[in-house]
Amino acid sequence: SGGAYQSECRPGGPYGALRIKIRRSPKGSRRIARGLQRLRWLTMHEPIRDAILGAWGRSVARYPRITLGICLLLAFGSIALTAARLEFHADRSELIDADLSWNRRYAQFKESFPRWDDVLVCVEGDAGDPRVDDAVRRLAEALVESPRVVAADAGFDTAQAGPRFFLAAPPRQFTETLKELAQARRLAKADNVNAALATALSGLNDDETPPPDALDRLEQFLDPYLDALEGNEPSFSFLTASRWQPLVSETGTGRLRFVRVQFAETNSGIDSTSENLAWLREQVDRLEGPLDLSWGVTGIPAIEADETAQSIRDASLASVIAIVLITLLMLVVFRGVRVPLLAAGSLLVGMAWSFGWLIISVGHLQLLSVIFSVILLGLGVDFALHLVARLELVQDEHEDLPSATARVFRGIGPGMVTGALTTAAAFASTALTDFKGMAEMGIIAAGGIVLCMVAVLSAFPAGLALIGDWKRIIRRRPGGESAQFAHGWLDGVEDHPLRVLILCGVVVIGFGVGALQVQYDPNVLNLQPPGIESVIWEKRLVEEDERSVWAALLVVTPTDAEQMIDRLRALDVVAGVGGMGILLPKDRTERRRQVAELRRAPVEAVTAAPGIDDLVVQLATIRIGLSTRSATQPPAVRARLAAVVRRITEAGVAYQRMSPPERAEAWSTLDETFLGARDRLGGWLEQALADVPVGADDLPEVLRRQWVGTKASWLLMVHPAVDRRGRSILHPDRLGPFVDAVRGAVPDSAAVIGPPVQIYESSKLIKTEYIKAAGYAIAAILLLLFLDFRSLPDALCAMAPVAIGFVGVFGLMGLIGHQLNFANMIVLPIIFGIGAGTGVHIVHRWRAEPHGKPAGLSGGTGRAITLTMVTTMIGFGCMLLAQHRGIRSLGLVMVMGLGVTLLACYTVLPAILRLRSSGNRRAEPEKVSGTVSRQKDKETGSRQLSQ
Repeated sequence: SGGAYQSECRPGGPYGALRIKIRRSPKGSRRIARGLQRLRWLTMHEPIRDAILGAWGRSVARYPRITLGICLLLAFGSIALTAARLEFHADRSELIDADLSWNRRYAQFKESFPRWDDVLVCVEGDAGDPRVDDAVRRLAEALVESPRVVAADAGFDTAQAGPRFFLAAPPRQFTETLKELAQARRLAKADNVNAALATALSGLNDDETPPPDALDRLEQFLDPYLDALEGNEPSFSFLTASRWQPLVSETGTGRLRFVRVQFAETNSGIDSTSENLAWLREQVDRLEGPLDLSWGVTGIPAIEADETAQSIRDASLASVIAIVLITLLMLVVFRGVRVPLLAAGSLLVGMAWSFGWLIISVGHLQLLSVIFSVILLGLGVDFALHLVARLELVQDEHEDLPSATARVFRGIGPGMVTGALTTAAAFASTALTDFKGMAEMGIIAAGGIVLCMVAVLSAFPAGLALIGDWKRIIRRRPGGESAQFAHGWLDGVEDHPLRVLILCGVVVIGFGVGALQVQYDPNVLNLQPPGIESVIWEKRLVEEDERSVWAALLVVTPTDAEQMIDRLRALDVVAGVGGMGILLPKDRTERRRQVAELRRAPVEAVTAAPGIDDLVVQLATIRIGLSTRSATQPPAVRARLAAVVRRITEAGVAYQRMSPPERAEAWSTLDETFLGARDRLGGWLEQALADVPVGADDLPEVLRRQWVGTKASWLLMVHPAVDRRGRSILHPDRLGPFVDAVRGAVPDSAAVIGPPVQIYESSKLIKTEYIKAAGYAIAAILLLLFLDFRSLPDALCAMAPVAIGFVGVFGLMGLIGHQLNFANMIVLPIIFGIGAGTGVHIVHRWRAEPHGKPAGLSGGTGRAITLTMVTTMIGFGCMLLAQHRGIRSLGLVMVMGLGVTLLACYTVLPAILRLRSSGNRRAEPEKVSGTVSRQKDKETGSRQLSQ
C-alpha cells in the first residue's frame, strides 16, 4: 500500500532470512530492476559458493585415484624443480629494496671498494710480539699461493710506502722518523762508503740499551760491508727505511692481527662461500710455529654465510620436530594412526607444492624466508583438523563419504577458504612494502598457504576414500552439529558475557601498559647465533675496537677531504677520522713546520779515509765496542750482539784470505754500489722533505686497495666516540644522533654509508614497513571478511581476537623485557592473518547456529580451532630450539601472541556473540532455517545414495 512493496526471501543455505523493502521511485522501474539484480547477486552468492564447495568435496571423495594422481604428479614435479633451481642468498643487503637511495649508494660503494668485504683471519697475541707478526705473515704467503685466493694481506713493509707516508704516522713514530731522516741526510752527504759507516755509527749511545729495531737496523747496515769482505755482492737497499707493520685495528690495543683474504670469484651463493670458509679454516689450523695462537675467521661474508647456514639447519630441524609433534598430537587426539598419517601426508604434498611456488615466484631463500616451511607446517595441517572435527559429528547422518564431504565442505568450507585467504592476504600485504626480505617471505607464504589448503582439502578426503571404511577411521563424536564445546568449562562466558568483557577489558589495558615498555633493538649482533666462530670473533673485534668496527663511511674526492675531516673531528659524537683521514692528522700544520725546519737545516757530513784497509779497522773498532757493551746488556740483547760480533770476526778472517787484487776489487764494488744507493737516497729525501701534502701514492699497496676507490675516490672512516655509560653505538639512543650528526657535518653531495647507516636506515625501514604491512593486512582482511559475511559487525567480531592478541603479545614482551627486532617484527601481519582466520570460523558457526554453546564454538568449531591453534603454536614453538636468536625470538613472540589470541577466542568473542544473539529478534527464525537446511542436506544425501 502507498507504493511500497515488501518481500521476504529465504536463501538456501543456513544463514537465516533476509527481509527486503523496496519503495518505488518517481524515476520509474528501471532503477528498481537494477537494484533487484544487485540484491539477487547479494543473496545468491552464498548458494553458488556452497554449490562449488560441495561439488569439490564430492568429487575428490568420488574420484580418489585421479585426485591423488594429480596431487602426487604436481608434488614430484615441484620437488624436481626445487632440487634443480633452489638457491640460498646470504647477503643481508639483498633483504632491502635495491632502489632505495641509501642502499643503492652502499651497493655502489662496494663496487668501488671491492676489498671492503674481505674475509678476516684474526690472530690474537701480545701487541708487538714479532713471533705473532711472523706467523700471520707466513699464513698470508701460504694462502696467496692457492688459486682460490686473489689476495691475502697480513701487513706491509714500510719500505713499500711512499716517501711522505711518515707524515701520517702516530706521533711517537713521526718523531723517530724525523731523527732517522736527519741521519739519512748525513748519509746522503758521505763521499765514500767508509764515511757512510762512520755516519751510521755516530748516533749510537753506549750508555743506553739499544731497542730491538735498532739492532735490526745495525745488522741491516753492516750486511753489505760484511758481504763485500766475504766475496759476495753487496746491496744497500737498507738506505730506505724498512719495518714490518702488521694489520691491526686503528684504535684498538694491537692484540689482534688480521689477514685480509679476497677469494676468487665463484658461483654466487652460500655453498661456494661455505666451501671457501671451510678450506680457509683448515689452512689456518695448519699454521706452523711454536706459538699456541688463538685465531678465528670472521668478516661480513663469513658472518652472512655462517648465519644463513645455521638458519637453514635451524629451520630444517624445527620443521622435522614440528611435523613429528603435530603427528603425535593427532595420534593422541584422534586415537588412531591412519588419520594423523593421512593428514601429515596431505600436508607434505602441500609443502611440496609450496616449494614449487617458491621457485616460480621468488627463486631463492634468504635469512627471513628460510623459516617459511615451519610456518606452513603449523598452518597447513589446520585444514585437515577442521575436516576431521566436522566429519566426526556428521558421519551418522551419511552412509557414503562423498555426500559427507560435500556437506562438510559446504558447512566449514567458507570458513576455511576465508581463513586461508585472510592469512594469505596478511602475508601478501608485505609484498607492497620496500622491505624486500619481508616481501619475499610474504609472497612465498601467501601462495604456500593457499596451496596447502587446496592440497589438504583434495588429498586428505581422497586418501580417506582409498583406505575405505571411513567411519571406522573417523571416530564418531555424539551431539551432531550442535555438540557443545568444553562441557561447562565456559559457562561463565555464556551466563555472564558482560562481566567477562569488562574483566577482559581490564586485562587488555594492563597489556597496553606493558606494551609501552617495548622498544626496537637495532643491534644485529643480539640476533646472531652465539656459538658460531665468525660471530664469536666479530664480538671480539667489537670488544677490541668498537669504534673501527662500527665506523661510518664517507666516500669523498681528495680536494674535499681536508675540509670534511676537520668538520667531522669537531663533532662531540666522533672520536676520530680514519681511513684516508690518517693522511691528514690534527697536528699536520705543526708536522709540516718541523719538516720544513729539517729541510732548511745545514748538514754536517762525517769524513773518513777511503780504502778497504780503513774499513777493516772500522769494523774491528765496532767489534771491540760491541763486545764491551755486551757485558752490560740483558741476556737477549747480549746474545744478538754476540752474533754481530761473531759475524764481523768471520768477515775479518775472510778478508785475511783475500789477495791484494781481490781486496781492490771488493772495495771498488762496495764503494760504487754505495755511491749509486747514496744518489737514490738523495732523490728519495728530496721527495720526503718536499713541501707537498701527503697523498694516496704514499700509501702502501695494501692500504691503498682498502681506502682508494676504483675511481680515485677516498674512503673516510668516521669513528664514533666512546660512551661514558658504556652503551654500544648501536643503542637506539646513540645510533640515530651519531648518523644524523655525521650527515649534518658534510654537504648533501657526500653520501654517508657503512654499517651504522645501514642498520639505522634498515631499522627505520623495518619499523615503518611492518606497520605499513600491518595496515595493508587489516584493510585486506576486513575487505575479505565483509565480502564473506556481507556484514560489517560480523567482520569486526571476527577481528576481535586478533586485536586482543596483538595487544597481548606486546604487553607480555614488555613484562618479560623482550624487545622488538629485525626478525620478530614480522608478527604484526602474521598474527592478524592467523587470528582473523580463527575468528572467521567462530563467526561462521554462530551465524549458522546462534544459540550454540558457547556462542560460535559449538558443532566441533571449538575443538577444531583449539587443535589448529595448538598445532600452529607447536610449529612456531619448535623455533625456540633454534641456535639463531632471531628465529628463536620470532618463535617466542608468535607463541605468546597465538596463546593470547586463543584465549580471546574462548572468552571475548563468544561473549560478544552471546550479547548480539540475546538482542537479535531473528535468532529463532535463523535456527529454524538452519534446521530446515540440515534436513534438506540429509534428504539430498539419501537421494544420492539411492541413485
